[in-house]
Amino acid sequence: MVPEHTFSLWNRYDINQQFGAALGLVYRDSLFTSTSNTVVLPSFTRVDGALFYRIDKQYQVQLNVENLFDKKYYASAHNDNNITPGAPRSVKLTLNAKF
Repeated sequence: MVPEHTFSLWNRYDINQQFGAALGLVYRDSLFTSTSNTVVLPSFTRVDGALFYRIDKQYQVQLNVENLFDKKYYASAHNDNNITPGAPRSVKLTLNAKF
C-alpha cells in the first residue's frame, strides 16, 4: 500500500478582497494491494476545487468540490479482495466565522 510516486498540490488565488478560487490536484501511482503482489490498484489523478466569498471581516462562505470531474478510482485496499473505491464527486458548503 505504498505507491512509488505520489503528489498533491493545492493553490488558492484571491481575485479581490471578497472572492477567491482554489484548485487542487492529487496524484497517486499504482500500487499492490498486499504483500502477495498479485493485485494492483491503478494510478489516478483527482482534481478538487473551491470558491470563497468573504461576507465581511467576520464571516466567509466556502464551497468545496472534491473529485470535480467525478473520476472513478480506488482509494485503498485492506487485502487482495477488500478494495475501497474513491468517493464520487462531493460538494460541501460551509460558513466560517472568526471570533
